[in-house]
Amino acid sequence: MTSTELLKIILRKGQLIVKVLGKYISFNQCLFAAVFLLSAASFWLSYEIRFDFNVPHHFAGQRLLLLLYVSLLKLTFFYLLRGHGSNWRYVGISDVPNLFFHCVLCSTTLFAVGYVSERLWIPRGVVLIDFFMSIVFIGGSRVGLRVLREKIRLILRTRSSGKETRAVIIGAGDAGEMIVREIARDTGSRIKIAAIFDDDPKKQGHTIHGIRVVGGVDHISAYAQDNKFDTAMIAIPSARNADMRRIHRILKTLDIKVKTLPGLNEIIHGSAKLTQLRDITISDLLGREEINIDTELLKKLIFRKTALVTGAGGSIGSELCRQILKREPERLILLERTENSLFHVNRQLREVHPDIPIVPVLCDVRDTVRVEEVFQEFRPELVFHAAAHKHVHMQELNPSECVKNNIAGMQTLARTCDRHGVSRFLLISTDKAVNPTSVMGATKRVCELYCQAFGMVSDTKFLSVRFGNVLASEGSVVPIFMDQIARGGPITVTHPEMRRYFMTIPEAVTLVLQAAALGNSGEIMALQMGEPIKIMDLIQHLLMLMGKEPDEIPIVFVGPRPGEKLFEELTAPSESNMATTHTNIKIFNRDSVDPGKLIASIDKAVERVMRGVDADTVRLILQELVPEYSPAEGSEYPKLSAYAGSRSN
Repeated sequence: MTSTELLKIILRKGQLIVKVLGKYISFNQCLFAAVFLLSAASFWLSYEIRFDFNVPHHFAGQRLLLLLYVSLLKLTFFYLLRGHGSNWRYVGISDVPNLFFHCVLCSTTLFAVGYVSERLWIPRGVVLIDFFMSIVFIGGSRVGLRVLREKIRLILRTRSSGKETRAVIIGAGDAGEMIVREIARDTGSRIKIAAIFDDDPKKQGHTIHGIRVVGGVDHISAYAQDNKFDTAMIAIPSARNADMRRIHRILKTLDIKVKTLPGLNEIIHGSAKLTQLRDITISDLLGREEINIDTELLKKLIFRKTALVTGAGGSIGSELCRQILKREPERLILLERTENSLFHVNRQLREVHPDIPIVPVLCDVRDTVRVEEVFQEFRPELVFHAAAHKHVHMQELNPSECVKNNIAGMQTLARTCDRHGVSRFLLISTDKAVNPTSVMGATKRVCELYCQAFGMVSDTKFLSVRFGNVLASEGSVVPIFMDQIARGGPITVTHPEMRRYFMTIPEAVTLVLQAAALGNSGEIMALQMGEPIKIMDLIQHLLMLMGKEPDEIPIVFVGPRPGEKLFEELTAPSESNMATTHTNIKIFNRDSVDPGKLIASIDKAVERVMRGVDADTVRLILQELVPEYSPAEGSEYPKLSAYAGSRSN
């Protein structure tokens, strides 16, 4: 048996004894006893030091007389200042002011008592020495206990079978220090930090908890030649996307696992905690810079109000629910027509927010009777309409269903909101509603017009918010491309010059809520999505993210499908824009319309579709409502019959 193994056995036996004693003696009892003894030792030694270890007889008697009272005085201040309230496992610099204040009060009291009573007068030198000795004894014991505890945990660290994981950390700031500290505290961790890298020359050469900052990010490759490690942890929550791409490009050549801390946006939105390491995602490489959030404005919009979200089980709808719940509504109504989606989102939200009433309602927004029942029972004050058919190609194949779901659903909700005096109604729109070339885009534009018209005649504030693609949403190009890459290709792309606006789901929803709070009735709000991204650039980033070489997976250009554009627009030339108090949100308005006439024409058009017309007639009806709707030139409308080929014998 080695000495290390023997030490482990002794320490484990000691832990067992402490655990048994803990049933009879509390930690605070031990703590108060320790403070009392340390206070007594400090006061006793202060006399010895003041008189060079030759205390005069009359001062020795005074010391013996006052020892109990002074120790009890210190213990009383320790209790009143809640010195026992801080966690001794995590003692640090933040605990120093409280300890300092405790010692100042004790010393001041001893000085004051000495001036009041000559019998209790203590030499000033003794009081001053006792002040510093108390800080050293009590503070030092706390630090010593923490260090000893961490050393014991290091010795007792249990490792499962298999080799130890060696890792490097990129980022020598507070986040990097936190990772080193947390790994050291985790007895079950099999991770050993080998080195830290940071581009700041001032940090290079220094150590963090014994781990050396060996150089900048560019030195990682050279370091890897002589030192093996399995994982790199990026600890830079404020890193720009360009920095993340550069770091990932360097790490990609090393054949190691790469983890990162959440970005500031994720932490602010509440979708992640600072301590949660995760894989790098496409959002890290393409996402936007930090978005300012007016938290007070959002809370004023939602706090203690009943909110209803349609399409609550979808990508945007579910994120709307998450962010609404963080602002403490009175209750949240989840309106969703797909049972599985409703079940999952309801379960997830209830686990995180058990104290807020969440009502799952299985309902189709086109069901006028059911929607009326929901509004009568729950009286929502805020309605966020995210339910819609959104896949362009599917709606080209099924144009009448697109009209029925998107426009007729909007009709039902708008009229019900108006009838029940809902405070605000927010329509989730799309950049495809601008100069639409698809059925889906045209129906969304009709919904915007309907919203605008109702906003002019209703007491309810009707607003629309328009934005582009969101990363990782259901049916977006990102998961499609990732699936094609995982299967070895080919990757199908419409055109080499195709561009799209992208935003992460939490960012988009945060801005949607901001827009809902800022906008006035009848307005169309557009989110500023930054610069459009070339789809080919997106593919290159995805290939790098998935460990593939640029030419490893074939890319096939298939040409535009019916309804697709090479370049999406967020505004039409005929729309005037105004700035808002938020830099990422603009207001767009067209020439005023006759609301009664517009509502009547849309209602009449929907009635025609509901009675049953063919696909070509649906498109003609949409063109009457949206004159700028123009299917892409040279494309033929797809027919469902083309998908019903005969079986070969």
